[in-house]
Amino acid sequence: MRIFYLSRLNDFGKKHADARKSLSTWKDIVQKAKWQNKQDVLNDFPNAKMIKNNRARFEIRHNTYRLIAQIIYDEGYLEIRFVGTHNEYDKIDAETI
Repeated sequence: MRIFYLSRLNDFGKKHADARKSLSTWKDIVQKAKWQNKQDVLNDFPNAKMIKNNRARFEIRHNTYRLIAQIIYDEGYLEIRFVGTHNEYDKIDAETI
């Protein structure tokens, strides 16, 4: 999968050094993936939560942080829509961000 807005991961990693390894692992898995549907995502990330509008919530660093991505299966890419702390996540609407 191609990842759009990768700079959001890099920026977040600069602010939260403890998330860098998990973000790097997440990125490596996603870039190698060829997801065709939601089940493919869950096969790679069993703790992910599938959300409306082709979005998925991923746990980063043992659920210390959360990442929301919109997945465009037929085009083979995803857009990072949000990465942040639980407190920041509680202030957004994951279905529309």
